[in-house]
Amino acid sequence: MQDSLFAAAGVFLLLLLASNALRHIFRRHARAHGAEMAAAETAGWLMFCAMAFLGAAALGVLNLSKFLNLALSSTLLVFGLAALVGALLIGRR
Repeated sequence: MQDSLFAAAGVFLLLLLASNALRHIFRRHARAHGAEMAAAETAGWLMFCAMAFLGAAALGVLNLSKFLNLALSSTLLVFGLAALVGALLIGRR
């Protein structure tokens, strides 16, 4: 039980680190395509939140009995998709 919990926490931490790198890349990409600095920064943070929500939902779905229930995982999935759509729309400005 403890080993799987530590493994899931480690995977989630690695996912957050990768999401932070993706945030910087997406911010630079939006800025290079003419987005304002504030819009690019907001889009980057929304991308980070989207990856964090989607990663938590994926970890929850992989083992519903240990980590999360289906209602919480589906809520994380909906918020993750909403943040992803928001990041893509704001990054296009």
